[in-house]
This record gives sequence, C-alpha cells and structure tokens, in this order.
Amino acid sequence: MASIRQLKSGKFNVQIRLKGNKPLSKSFDSIEHAQQWIQEQEPQRPSPQSSTPTFWELSALYCTSIKSRRASHEIAYPRLKRISCQLPNLVTDIKPQHINDYKNKRLLEVSGVTVRDEIQLVHRVIRWAISEFLLENILSHSPCANIKLPKPSKPRSKVVTKEELNTLLALLSPTVKVIIELAYETAMRRTEITSLQKQHIFLSDRTLMVVNGKTGDRLVPLTTRATRLLTEQCDALSNPTSRLFNIAPHSVSTALRRARQKAGLSSDIRMHQLRHTRITLAAKAGLNQQQLMIVSGHRDTRSVSRYTHLEVTDVIGLLD
Repeated sequence: MASIRQLKSGKFNVQIRLKGNKPLSKSFDSIEHAQQWIQEQEPQRPSPQSSTPTFWELSALYCTSIKSRRASHEIAYPRLKRISCQLPNLVTDIKPQHINDYKNKRLLEVSGVTVRDEIQLVHRVIRWAISEFLLENILSHSPCANIKLPKPSKPRSKVVTKEELNTLLALLSPTVKVIIELAYETAMRRTEITSLQKQHIFLSDRTLMVVNGKTGDRLVPLTTRATRLLTEQCDALSNPTSRLFNIAPHSVSTALRRARQKAGLSSDIRMHQLRHTRITLAAKAGLNQQQLMIVSGHRDTRSVSRYTHLEVTDVIGLLD
C-alpha cells in the first residue's frame, strides 16, 4: 500500500509497503509525479468491474483521476486513507449506520465543520464511482445521501487592515513574509503561491499563471507591489522550473497563526482571509463582477459575492 506525505521542503515523499518485499521510498517535486510513480511501482489493482472494490481502492482511483489535478489532493489523499480504516472494507458493506456512527465518533474528536467535510468527501468518492460505472449492478446510491450533517461554519467577514498586515509582517521570517504579502496583493490561495515556478511569472505583462489551481489554470493580474516582490524572488533564481518558495503550505498557515497570537490580533485573521481582503479591496475600487472574477479566479458569481465584504459606506461614493 502506498502513502504520500508532504515534507517540510515542500516535496512529496512516497512510501510503498508490499508484503514480502522491501519497502520503497522516493521523493518528488510534484504530487502528479508521485502519483505516476505509485502507478508504476504498485501491482495492478483488481478492476472494480470484475469484483467488489474496497472503499480505499475507489478512493485511490478517485485521487488519481480527479484530485491529482487539483491542489486539494494533498488533503484528500491522507484524509481518505484514514477514513477508509474506520469503515467496512468493501464499499457495498458500508451502510448509513456506519456513516452515522463514524460521524458521532468523530464529533468527539474534531469540529463539526471537519466532520462535515469528511462525510461530503466520502459521498463524492462513491457518487463518482457510480457515475463512472465502477459500481455497476452492485451499488446505486451513496450511504451518505440522507445523513444529517453538522452545520457549516459561519463565513468570516473580517477584512485585514494595512496596519494589521504590517504588524504580522514584522513578526514573520523573510520567506513567509513575502508569501503573506503576495496573498494580500493577489488574492491567491496559499498552495497556489507555494507552488509558483519562475517560468509561470510574466513580469513585463504584470501577470502570472496559476497551474493546476482549484479551478484549473488561470492568469492572475499583479499589483505594482506584487510585481516588485516577485521580481526580487525571480532575480534570485536561475532555473526557470525552480519553485519560488521552498516551504509547505501548512507551514505558512502555522507561521501566520503564531504571529497573529503573538501580536494579540483577531483569530479571524487567517491565510484565506487575506484572499477575502484583496477581493473586497478590488470591489471597493469599483471593479465590476466580471473584473472581480478575474482577480479571484472564481467561475461563479455567487462565489464572488461570498468573498466580497462591502459596507453601505463603500457604495455611497459611487452614487450620484
């Protein structure tokens, strides 16, 4: 069985343990290369069409075919690995009662939001398998379908002020400081920033390319400050395929949390809230809905509205 973990260096380490064989281990710069190596090294899994698959077999196939193209793969893969150990082995043996028992047990360990995300992930895997005819004639619906989920978290409306940002930056290491400021200037997600390569940045055009982001590839417009920050980072690199930041995404969030706590700032100041802040600032500057979607990378206008925290006073100046 293979497992993937992200190292502090940002690389992805794969370990494969097969009964009767010496364990294999190798590290890769990207999750895609790690997945490809797993497929080359692991013996071929039995086809779900020819036998009843296990939930983990379906999860691994789901990650390979869907999630490996997205930044969220690094979260989904180990999460599904852990969940599969707490559910019946064969997917056809998983009943609503098992999902409900799992929910109640997990609620004693983690937040309701986390439990909600985990059950929705299980639901997506099984629905995907059904839609791909991997469970033809053996399963027609997901056991998660009618499970009452914990309530979703209330959306945060915090807009980070320039003063709060400067307070944080003064307490951060040089690398994390640049990442945090780029998040504030570009509305990019943390994984999108930590995955940046020199070849994806077009300083003369004041744009950069996000590759394999949450919504696929997209061009991001750069502010003057973001262009200056990226120029300094690119000047220090000679290899165009080198990553700008040799740090794992979760390490950035950890550093931000510690700086926030040390400064005594609001607990609502988080990495993702910097993204909300930039979109809100762009809306206050008068950008229309389509222009905001270019900044944020959203494909749905409803998503943009959830990220834009305007007040009545922000509209008055735009009225006659």
